[in-house]
Amino acid sequence: MKKTHHKILFHSLSLLFLSAFFCFLSSCEVKAQQKPTKSKTEAIIEIDANYMKEYIYDFEANPTSFVYKGDIPAIIDFYATWCGPCRALAPKLQKLTKEYEGKFVVYKVDIDKNPTLAELFGVKTIPTMIFVPLKEKPYLSTGNLPMEGLRQMVEKILP
Repeated sequence: MKKTHHKILFHSLSLLFLSAFFCFLSSCEVKAQQKPTKSKTEAIIEIDANYMKEYIYDFEANPTSFVYKGDIPAIIDFYATWCGPCRALAPKLQKLTKEYEGKFVVYKVDIDKNPTLAELFGVKTIPTMIFVPLKEKPYLSTGNLPMEGLRQMVEKILP
């Protein structure tokens, strides 16, 4: 009788351990899937130096001239989470991406996480935005522009 109870207890503990283990694995898998995607079809994309080099501008291969790799115009927004004007600008950019759906993309660069990119682009104050047309030189703007100023800059980069 005791052996039967031990077997049942052993099997119960084994099942409990396996259930906990698979639950842990599935939660890890879910967390991995929740990482921000870096799809070119998103309107606003948080980026780092590696993403910049691969999809936007390879600053190592072209250190003296900005050669845009994108297929639609872009805004590169240099910001910080603690910056009030940056936080005020964010909803305006989001509204513009909805107004001009699919016509341009916004790349966001957190200067605290990416100081090398901020230095590379000469960012001295935030927010700083670089408006990138397809075939012309980029335009630089600093500060929290009013909505109409943002629209004018977006119109300037659209083909």
